[in-house]
Amino acid sequence: MQLLQRAVARDGAMHVRAAADLLGVSEMTVRRDLRDGSGSLQFLGGHIVLSQEVVRRAPYDLSAAADINQPAKRAACAACLPLVRAEDTLFVDCGTTLPHLVALLPDDMELTVICYALNIADMVVRKPNIRLVLLGGAYHPPTASFYPTEEDKTLEAYAITRAFMSAAGVDERLGVSCTTFREAALKRAAMARAQSRVLVADRSKFGQVQAASFAALTDFEHIASESGLSRP
Repeated sequence: MQLLQRAVARDGAMHVRAAADLLGVSEMTVRRDLRDGSGSLQFLGGHIVLSQEVVRRAPYDLSAAADINQPAKRAACAACLPLVRAEDTLFVDCGTTLPHLVALLPDDMELTVICYALNIADMVVRKPNIRLVLLGGAYHPPTASFYPTEEDKTLEAYAITRAFMSAAGVDERLGVSCTTFREAALKRAAMARAQSRVLVADRSKFGQVQAASFAALTDFEHIASESGLSRP
């Protein structure tokens, strides 16, 4: 297990299949050994993470960003709640805004949530009636997210009722943007699979522009901010 712990510490997270290949054992053996082990490692959505990550799940820069404009982020997410229906399949984007949406979802509502970020998955697993689908790939610490390293058809298996998308920049002319092109590609793929798309961003993001553009404002049916729901 020391070999596995070093690998997880180096990469931030490791899929259980990769861990089994690394150790030359079955996935069932990995799960059993972690269950009976020292507790230094634990599962999260099919991935293995260091147990201290329960307290400090996201990297420092994401944790710092989570403290900025918290009331506005929560209000923007609260504005989304009337759009959620029982049995929906939701895509919940990465970042520090949308964990508030997951926290606000009713505990007794049965939903499926698809995500690719550790901080989102960490909130979802606390909801007993939500089925979690965590998209896999290589872990990217600055956004606490997983991005596919090869073709991944998991997303194509789902018809998404509503995609709740975050953004680092919202500009009327240049559209909606984020900080990395890998993130932008995954956002576009999720939006393409969604029946309806909602941009969730507090007003501090408006007028900002980041390098990776992923949508026009007119690609969204709703915009949710601390001011409530609006149309593009």
